[in-house]
Amino acid sequence: MTSNKPISNHTNAGPGKPPVELDLSGFLYEAVDTAEFMDVSSWKSVFDEIPVDPYIKEGYRYKSIGWFRVKHQMAGAVAEIDEHIKTVNKLSGLNDVESSRYLSTSKPIWHSDETGYSCWHLPQYAMQQSILYNPVHGGMRREYSPIGTDITNSDDFHKLLIQYATFFGWGDAIVLVQFQRVDCNAARTGLPAVEGFHQDGNRHVGMLVVNRNNLAADSGVSQYVMDDNGKKTDELIFNAVVPAGQLIFWNDKRVWHYGTEIKVADASANGGRGTRDIIIMSAKIPPANTPMGPVPVQFKQNSI
Repeated sequence: MTSNKPISNHTNAGPGKPPVELDLSGFLYEAVDTAEFMDVSSWKSVFDEIPVDPYIKEGYRYKSIGWFRVKHQMAGAVAEIDEHIKTVNKLSGLNDVESSRYLSTSKPIWHSDETGYSCWHLPQYAMQQSILYNPVHGGMRREYSPIGTDITNSDDFHKLLIQYATFFGWGDAIVLVQFQRVDCNAARTGLPAVEGFHQDGNRHVGMLVVNRNNLAADSGVSQYVMDDNGKKTDELIFNAVVPAGQLIFWNDKRVWHYGTEIKVADASANGGRGTRDIIIMSAKIPPANTPMGPVPVQFKQNSI
C-alpha cells in the first residue's frame, strides 16, 4: 500500500522503528481532513445498506460493526490482547486452530510496507459494554451485522485504520469500527448519542463524518466538555458541526462527548428524510474497556 501524502502529523511511522505514542496529557482533540489520503464520498451509498439497530426502538439508528487488530511490526505484542482474544474465541466455540488465526503469531490479512503496521480482521464479536460507560445499553449483549468486505478489504479502509494508529502511535491494539447512520423526518428527530454526554472507557476515539444529507444546519452538533475526576463539567470546549470528510480525534479520558439531535432541513426533499452517516473507531488497549462478547451464532460461518 502506498500513499503520496504523509499519513500522520504526529508520528513518522515507518517499518524500521517502533511507533512513539502521542503524549495524551496535553491532548484534547484534533481534526484531520481525510481528503489528503482517501475518498470518503465513495462510501456514501454503503450506509443505505446498513440494517436498523434493533436496540433503538424508535428506529432512527442503523449500525454495522467490525473488530480488527492493528499492530506495528517493531512493537511487541500485548500479551493481554492475545489472551483476551483466545478467551472470547473459546466462548464463541472456536477450536485452538481456528482461534490461533487471530493471534499476533499468525499471518495478518494485510500489511503496510510504508508504515510497518499489520491488520487482522477479527471474528464478528458481539458488543457487551459495562453499564459504567453505557447507562442505556450497559450489561446487554448486542449483536450487529458485519461491515461489508468490499469496504474492509479496500485501500481506503486500510488507510483510515493506519491514520488512526499513526496519529496516536500505538504498538498493538484491538480496534472496534462502527458504521452508523442516524435519520430523521418531519415528525421525528434522531439522536446521535442516546446516552447523553458520556465517555467510552477508551484512551482515545476517532469519528469520521461521511455524509450529512438534508439536515438543518444547526442540528447534529458535536459537543465536548472536560472531565473532572470522573465527572462531567459544564463548559463546552467544542461546539460545532463536523462537516463531511472531516475526521476528529479526541482524548476519551479527558473529554466527555455528545451529539445533539438531528432535524430534517426540507420536508419536501429526499423523501422527507434527513441522514447523518459516521464511522467511529475506538482502540482497545488493556486495561481499557474491551467490550467483546462471543460471536453470535448467525455470524459464525462468515467470520471464522
